[in-house]
Amino acid sequence: MKILFISPTWTDDFGVFSKLAKKRNSQPPLGILYLAAVAERLGHTVKVIDADVENYAFETLVDTVINNDFDLLGITATSPIFHKAVKLAQALKEKGFAKPILIGGEHLNIFKQDAFCDCFDYGFFGESDYIFAQFLDMFTKGDFSFERIKGLLYRKEGRVFQATAAERIEGLDGLDFPAMHLLKQDAYRMTFVKFKPRYYLPIMATRGCPFKCVYCSEPLTNPQVRFRSAKNVVDEIEKWSKELKITHFFFMDSNLTLKRDQIEGICDEIINRGLKITFEGWTRANLVDRQILSLLKKAGLIRISYGLESGDPAILKIIRKEVAQEDMLRAFKLTDELGIEPACSVMLGLPGETKASVARTIDFVRKIPQILYSNFSIANPYPGTEMYDWALTVKHGMRLIIKNFSEYKRYEHSPVSVNDLTPEDLVHLQKIGLLKIHLTPKRIWAAIKMAGFAEILPVFFSFLREVFKPQAARK
Repeated sequence: MKILFISPTWTDDFGVFSKLAKKRNSQPPLGILYLAAVAERLGHTVKVIDADVENYAFETLVDTVINNDFDLLGITATSPIFHKAVKLAQALKEKGFAKPILIGGEHLNIFKQDAFCDCFDYGFFGESDYIFAQFLDMFTKGDFSFERIKGLLYRKEGRVFQATAAERIEGLDGLDFPAMHLLKQDAYRMTFVKFKPRYYLPIMATRGCPFKCVYCSEPLTNPQVRFRSAKNVVDEIEKWSKELKITHFFFMDSNLTLKRDQIEGICDEIINRGLKITFEGWTRANLVDRQILSLLKKAGLIRISYGLESGDPAILKIIRKEVAQEDMLRAFKLTDELGIEPACSVMLGLPGETKASVARTIDFVRKIPQILYSNFSIANPYPGTEMYDWALTVKHGMRLIIKNFSEYKRYEHSPVSVNDLTPEDLVHLQKIGLLKIHLTPKRIWAAIKMAGFAEILPVFFSFLREVFKPQAARK
């Protein structure tokens, strides 16, 4: 069979930040790449379209599907772009596309049957690596007794059937490596302050997260952590390094240094094999020390990002970000001393937030000298998170104003109010905060190196307009 997987666009709704988001946050659709590898192993012909980085217009995307006679179409979508998956499937049905349309992704994982719109024929929720192989085997044989498949939504005789959830995959080493060769390789490029830009691929050494941060869905949807062996992880790195000539890898794990012996094993494997690669990832500031950072650097680590989230200890306690500010300061200092580029994530509009706590966060980030650049995103209460439930019940002052997930955006728009902060206040403070954080010669230069002068200039003028906008104009 000919199978097409599509990841819809997602950066085009970010307003003045759209070009910046596309340039800085291009992320290969790892989930469908795992499924694509399964399909290829079973002998099918597979194509993957990442519509965002490949700049597909909607009409072009529809025509591509219609004109290439695919036997199956799979679409993945998170909650903020799920409407785009629906729009695409509906347009294809209206144009006479009669082949099955499959839907998966985090939104379907959470809402299951409630998100299984009439335009979709099959839905996959949970970890679908093994389920998908079973589905393809049955489908090609004309066996439609899908009640035997776990983690599947399907239609039969006008009714929707939802199977029980599949068991979580424990033996991650048994999975196929994701089909990276199906990507447009030159579409994924990372920029740095201290290093030259480089093309990259994503990799995951774990699945799941044990922590309970209220803004993340993993505590509810994926709390059991499973680990790949160090050998298996580096086998994948070596494969793509040799076959695709990729020399930089982004670890998509929630916490790269969660399991000490695993990450030490990965570093040792890279060093012992003499692989000339670099990599980066995320972790928590209290999960690093000089010894592990030194080993990571020796293996090729050039950038690591820490989740600060807030500069107010009271907010950190509310959101269960169990990392002390002293650990954050220590991690940035160590990282910088070792010549590794430090990065961070920061949010405003979190549960319990006030104008005073936002000011404390801005001040905290500004005063960490090792920070060269930082995002400052508006906290969105995504489905599947505890924060979403809090916003529905107005806990810690957070109130959900907009329930349409397509309007969930982390920049220039807020679906919530928090205590004395209106959505307009949050947008205003976001721009003021980004300006205050970055308005030093060192950080201006870092922003230009990261994003380019042409992309930074309109954002900068947008910030200035916000500074001089009368308060009445923000209502």
